[in-house]
Amino acid sequence: MRNVTLFAAPAFRWRTGALRVSTWWLAIGGLTVLAFGLRLIWVLYTDAIPLGGDPHWYYTVGINIANGDGFVAARNEVWELPGPGEPTAFWPPGYPFALGATFWLFGSSVTAAQVLNAVIGALTVPLVFALGARIFSRGVGLAAAGLFAVFPNVIAGTPVLFAEPLFTLIFTAALLALLSTSTDGERRWLPYLGVGFLIGLATLTRGQGVVLVPIAAAYWLMTSGWLPASRATALALLAATLVIAPWTVRNAVELHAFVPVSTNSSAVLRIGHFEGADGTVRWSDDEIDGFTMLQSVYRPEWEVRGYREYPRLAIGYALTHPGDEVVLSGKKVYHLYKSDIDVIPWLETLGATPLEPSWLEGVLRNVMDYAYYAMLFAAVGSTFLWARRGDADRSLLLVIVLFWTLFHIVLIGDPRYHQPLYPLFFISLAAGASIAGPALLRAIERVIAPRTAATDDAAAS
Repeated sequence: MRNVTLFAAPAFRWRTGALRVSTWWLAIGGLTVLAFGLRLIWVLYTDAIPLGGDPHWYYTVGINIANGDGFVAARNEVWELPGPGEPTAFWPPGYPFALGATFWLFGSSVTAAQVLNAVIGALTVPLVFALGARIFSRGVGLAAAGLFAVFPNVIAGTPVLFAEPLFTLIFTAALLALLSTSTDGERRWLPYLGVGFLIGLATLTRGQGVVLVPIAAAYWLMTSGWLPASRATALALLAATLVIAPWTVRNAVELHAFVPVSTNSSAVLRIGHFEGADGTVRWSDDEIDGFTMLQSVYRPEWEVRGYREYPRLAIGYALTHPGDEVVLSGKKVYHLYKSDIDVIPWLETLGATPLEPSWLEGVLRNVMDYAYYAMLFAAVGSTFLWARRGDADRSLLLVIVLFWTLFHIVLIGDPRYHQPLYPLFFISLAAGASIAGPALLRAIERVIAPRTAATDDAAAS
C-alpha cells in the first residue's frame, strides 16, 4: 500500500520569524473561509423557517436544552412547542445538543442555528482535503475540498435545520481516523479507540453512523487479516458503546425502556416495509393501541410502544411480500441517489416563504439538477480510472458506498441521505481528473506534434 505523508512540506513555504506556513494549508484556509462565506450569504438571503418535520423538532428540542428543560418535547395537535414537556428519544440527540449549546451561547434563534450549519460545513473542508490527500495526493485533496466548498447542492441545504451537515463532518473525520490506523503496517490500540469514539458520536447524530462499523471491519480485514481485524473491531465497538451508553441509560431512566439511541429507527424500518411504502419518507397509517405513527411522538409510552411494535410489523411484511420487497429495493436506491432538489420546499418553508425573485426557484432547480448528475456520473466514471486491486485505501471508497446503499435498502432512501457521501464523490472525481487530464494532454500532443512538424517542414522547403 502506498504511504502518503499528509503534512510533508510542499515546494514553497512562507517564513516569518519562527512561523512557517505551508502554502497547501494557506489554500485550505482560503477555501474554508470561502465555504463559510458562501454558506453565510445563502443563509442570510433565504428565509427558511423550521416549520414542521425534523427541522422543527430539532429546533424546539434545542431550545428546551438551552433553557434547562432537558431533552423534552411538548406538542399540540400540529407541532412541538418550546417549554417543559415529555421526555423523548424520537430522533438522535447529537444535533439537538449542538443546537442547544449554540442557543445557550448566542441566544435561541433560527439564524443562530443556520449559522451553526454554515460553520460546520466550512469546517468539513479541511477534512475533505486530508481524506483525499491520504488516499491519493494533496492535489486531489485540494481539488475535492474546493468542490465541497463551492458545490451549489451542498450549499443549498445549509439554511434547513437537518442533522446532515454535522453528521457529514463527523463521518468524514471517522473515515480519516480509520485510514490513520494503517501506517507502515504498525498496529496500536489507541487509534482503534479513536475510530470507535467517532463512530459513537456519528451514531448519536444520525442512525447511519452504525454503517461505520462494517466499513471499519472491512478496511481492517483488507489491511491486516481476520485476527487483527477482529481485535480492532472489538476495540472500536467498545469505545463506541462507551460513548453511546450514557444516552442509553438516560433513555432507560426517562422512557423505562431499552432504547440505545432513538425510537425513530423502528418507525423508519416500518416506513420502508408496509403496504403503501414507496421507498422514501412516507409514514405508515398503522394504528397501535389507538394511535398512529404520527401520533406516537405525543406521549412517551406511545413512542416506546411503537418502537417495540414497528419492527415486528416491518419484518412480517418483508417476509410475506418478497416480490414487493425487490421492487421497493430499487425504489430506495433511486430515492437515495436522485437529485437534491427536494430541499427546495424546505427552503421555502413548505410554501410559506417562496424564494425571491420568483424566477430563482426555477434557476436553482436546474442548477442543482445539472450539477448533481454531472458530478455523480463523473464520480462513478472516475472509479474505472483510479481503482486498483490490492489498494485498501482506494477500495475503501467503494466499500463505503456499498454498505451505505445496503443500509438504506434495509430502511428507506431519501436524497438528503446521500449528502455524507459528497466528500467521497468529490475525491473520486478529482482523482479521475488527475489521471485523465495529463493522459488527455499527452494524447493531444501526440496528435498535434506530427502536424506541427509537417507544417514546419513545408514552410522550410
